[in-house]
Amino acid sequence: MGQIIDQHFIELLKTLTLRISLSLKGGNLGNKRSKSIGSSVEFSDYREYMPGDDYRRIDWNAYARFEKVFIKLFMQEQESPVTLFMDKSASMNEYNKRETAIKIIGTFSYIALADYDTVSIVMFDEMIRKSLVNLRGTTSFNRVISELENLPFEGESNLYETVYQWQPKLKKGISIIVSDLMFDHEIEKVIRLLAFNKQRVVLCHVLSENELNPVFEENARIIDAETKEHMDISTGIDAINLYKKTLNEYINTIKMHCSKYGVDYILVHTEQPIEAFIKHIQSIT
Repeated sequence: MGQIIDQHFIELLKTLTLRISLSLKGGNLGNKRSKSIGSSVEFSDYREYMPGDDYRRIDWNAYARFEKVFIKLFMQEQESPVTLFMDKSASMNEYNKRETAIKIIGTFSYIALADYDTVSIVMFDEMIRKSLVNLRGTTSFNRVISELENLPFEGESNLYETVYQWQPKLKKGISIIVSDLMFDHEIEKVIRLLAFNKQRVVLCHVLSENELNPVFEENARIIDAETKEHMDISTGIDAINLYKKTLNEYINTIKMHCSKYGVDYILVHTEQPIEAFIKHIQSIT
C-alpha cells in the first residue's frame, strides 16, 4: 500500500456501495449492468482471463478445447473503456491538491477495475508524460497505486494538447478529467473533442481552501506555481471581493460549457474528506 492510497482507503472503497459504476446505458452515469450469472442473462462473448477476474466465470470447457483460460461475458456485462486524464503540473503540487487528485483517480480506477471495465490513466503537464493503458482486474490496482504515488508533479499543463494527442486511442466510453484548471484550459474545445470521440465526460475541478477563500496580507506577492511569474499587489477587502467575483465567474463559465455538452462537473474541495467526494459521485444520475 502507499502513503496516500493506504489500507484504510482501500477498505473504504470495498465496503461502500458505489452506485456510480460508469455505465453508458441510457446515457447516464447510473446503476450499471447486473452481475447475476443465470439463464436469464444472455451470453455475449469470451475473453482471455486476466489476473483479478472472478475465477467463477472461467469456462473450463473452453480451457479443455483451447488450453487457454477464458471467462464468459454476458450481454449486460460488456466492458466500458474508462480513460482518466490526470493533471500533474506544478500547481497541482500546492495545497494538498496532489493528494486529493491521487485519491480521485484511485477511486474511479478501483470502481472501474472491480466492475470489469478497462482503465487507462493519462498523466500530463504540458504534454503526456506517462500512461497506463487498458488495465483490467483489481490486481492491476497495485500498479495504479505505485505509479500515482511516485509521480512527480511539475511543469505547466496543457489539457487540450493532451486530449488531442490521445484521441486516436479513445473508444466509446468514459473520460474523466482531474485538474485544477489553472491554465489556458480551452475547456470547451476539450469537451467538444471528447464528445466527437463518443466520450461521456466527468470533470473533477480540484481547488484548495486557499484558492477558494484566500486570505491576503496588506501587501502580497502572487507567484504562478507553473510559470514562476509573479505580481505584487496591495490587498484589502475590495481586492479579495474582486478575486472571489472573478473566480466565481471563471467557475460558472466552466459549468456553462459542461452543461451545454452534458458533462458532469464536480468541484472538489481539498479540505473535504474523500468520503464527501464519493457520496457526491454516488448521486450522479
